[in-house]
Amino acid sequence: MKRFSALFLSLIIIGQLFCGISASATAAEPNIAENNTEFAKETAEIIRNDYSMLRIIGRFNKMPSEDSFALASESVISESGRFVLQFSSEKDLAACLEKLNKNPDIIYAERDRAVYTEALETSAEYLSWGVEAIEADVYSKAVSPDDDASVTVAIVDSGCEDVDFIKNKLVEGYDFADNDSDAMHDESVDSHGTFLASIVADCTRNVPVNIMPVRVLNSKTGSLINAVNGILYAVDNGADVINISLGAVLNNCSSLEDAVNYAERNNVAVVVCAGNNKSDMKNFCPAHVENAITVSSVNSQIEFSESFSNYGNGIDFAAPGENIIGYNAAGEKFVMSGTSMSAAFVSAAAAMYRLQNPSQNTRQVRDALISCAEDCGDEGWDSYYGWGILKLSNLINSDKKHVESVGFTQSSYELFVGETLTVEPVFTPADATDKSFFLTVFGSNISINGKVITAVSAGISTLTVTSVDGLYTAKAQITVKEKPPEITAVLKIRNNPGSKVINYGETLRLTAQITDRPENTAVWWYVNGSKTGEGETFEISPSSGRADITAKLVYTDGNAVINSQGAEVSDSETVTVNSGFFKKIISFFKNLFRLNRTVIQMLFR
Repeated sequence: MKRFSALFLSLIIIGQLFCGISASATAAEPNIAENNTEFAKETAEIIRNDYSMLRIIGRFNKMPSEDSFALASESVISESGRFVLQFSSEKDLAACLEKLNKNPDIIYAERDRAVYTEALETSAEYLSWGVEAIEADVYSKAVSPDDDASVTVAIVDSGCEDVDFIKNKLVEGYDFADNDSDAMHDESVDSHGTFLASIVADCTRNVPVNIMPVRVLNSKTGSLINAVNGILYAVDNGADVINISLGAVLNNCSSLEDAVNYAERNNVAVVVCAGNNKSDMKNFCPAHVENAITVSSVNSQIEFSESFSNYGNGIDFAAPGENIIGYNAAGEKFVMSGTSMSAAFVSAAAAMYRLQNPSQNTRQVRDALISCAEDCGDEGWDSYYGWGILKLSNLINSDKKHVESVGFTQSSYELFVGETLTVEPVFTPADATDKSFFLTVFGSNISINGKVITAVSAGISTLTVTSVDGLYTAKAQITVKEKPPEITAVLKIRNNPGSKVINYGETLRLTAQITDRPENTAVWWYVNGSKTGEGETFEISPSSGRADITAKLVYTDGNAVINSQGAEVSDSETVTVNSGFFKKIISFFKNLFRLNRTVIQMLFR
């Protein structure tokens, strides 16, 4: 550790000499963190509730070869390559960010940004309907975990008050807003974190699902780095599911995406809200992160919440999000709406499934939730409801079999330009119930519409099938050829009865007759599969048995001429030799007579 710190300080000094920074402007010695939890806590220490956002979040593959951090007033660096830089001025931040983004050793570097809760408060005063809508009430009674087993849902949000309804489920978390271990207080104006915890608790009554509050928000806002650190902390401290009902209005958010992917790599399921902007979720983070389970909102009629919910290609499920009953920080019931609530319902479902199936990974959890979802909207997946709304009772004593592998009926296909191919992937086991899949093409010479492949131009492309959970894939090669010219040629062996008998010692002469013959072609003769002669005539004198003779029209390179029906231009005949004893005697005397006649003719010339 001391050697690492000394190396870093040496780089800082060298960098100052080249950048013209005086010794009086030298940055403070960086804090070096050995693990993510230490990194997160030391980051919270340098922030000290400072929401000016004069910070850079980043990660490097290896320590930068030049002094890239000298303009920072404080910094925290993890041995895993994560870093946070605090600045005293906007000018220094901008100069450092530009420098970092030009450094090939930097994986990403971005400015810390604000993140917000995704809740819309309403004044309705009626009972919540969400627990029954996803059938969590039925499923929670059927979950039978092993003795002493439990799972933990981390709610990365505004903290959580230990109100009576929730307190028996609360476990220790962390407060990154105040940088202490007490996250069991919620100062947000809408009791956002407490409300989400009450949804999870409501869905998981009498089930050992713990709730870990991780406070990253102060009131309704917080910082991007606190959200990142909250996720890292939850992963490293035993969370099985992380609920993130907050978002940043950014087209790209590498640090938050990196943290979600870190959770996925460590087998922690991350559930996020789609957002409440009535627009495409691809522009909001972490809703856009592929490894997250992204949830949109529906009302009590299971209709998409078009008045606020985001939508898009990354939606996985829809869940109750309008007029949901929960508890505020004072322990009082009240009503809220928003995709924040929707995410909490799915987080509770994922937690119960993991409790019942502790050996399954995050992909299998997603797969199971897809298998129990009830389709909504357009048939199959769509960009508003995803795979639909969860019906958790479908997971009880289910005889459903999940996909274990996926493939094609063959490893390669050949098409002519303009032809189509309908692809039906093969699943194992054959009676699996979740046979949904995606088809993708690498190559520009074919197009795809659903399961139909169309050959556009000559070339080779790769077709990939992926199971809906992304766990299984297979590839096939598609070769597209130019359509051959129309071939109407016909070849017939003259006087071909199909089968002919000749006597021992006789010679059979065969002639090929060809109509509509293409240019640059020849006739090849085959006997019992082996090429024996060329030309339009062919003689054969088998001594015994049977001979299968084929006349085939070929191009000068030896390739067979294929007609418009895709068949070779050829004709075949079978010749059988009558080789009995008397036939051989007769043949002997005939040959002897021919020989004598030839000798006599030669003598009298």
